[in-house]
Amino acid sequence: MITRLIVPKQAVGANLVYFDLFNASGSCLTLEVLSVLPVVSGAVAVVGTLAVDLFLTRTTAVGTGGTAATQGGTSLTAAMFSPHDWEGALDASVTARLTPAGGATAGNVLAFRSVFTEETSSAAYAPQFDMVRALDPALPGLLVREGTGIRVVQGAVASVGNIGFDVIFKAHAR
Repeated sequence: MITRLIVPKQAVGANLVYFDLFNASGSCLTLEVLSVLPVVSGAVAVVGTLAVDLFLTRTTAVGTGGTAATQGGTSLTAAMFSPHDWEGALDASVTARLTPAGGATAGNVLAFRSVFTEETSSAAYAPQFDMVRALDPALPGLLVREGTGIRVVQGAVASVGNIGFDVIFKAHAR
């Protein structure tokens, strides 16, 4: 089943964990993350900013706090799972959180991107490079096995602006 995790825009912040996606032990699934695409919002004035460094990392624990993603949600400001073909809900063992306050323990770094958030610059609206496949769509997806996950965290430099994410993954039964 191909599913999108829609992560709504949120204000950037130094060391901010934007979201986590976790595949709990016992799910009997392997997730194949096909794409993690940062999306800069131009709906906020942020003249004269620095770029934002984003890191895609594995996680070794589920996120806590924050706001849990819903299945097939309709809110434009909440994280949600949206199956591509509506063949059914995603297994409840696969979870995501918007801005987790704890958990989402950092594992190895998988990718790094720097995005510019100033709305007066065309760079903010240029298509961002995918954090999984970069410029090579032939690369395989990232495998997220039971008891692991992924997250995107901002580096230590503060800036201003809003960034959301569009995450596409497949759930494969073991």
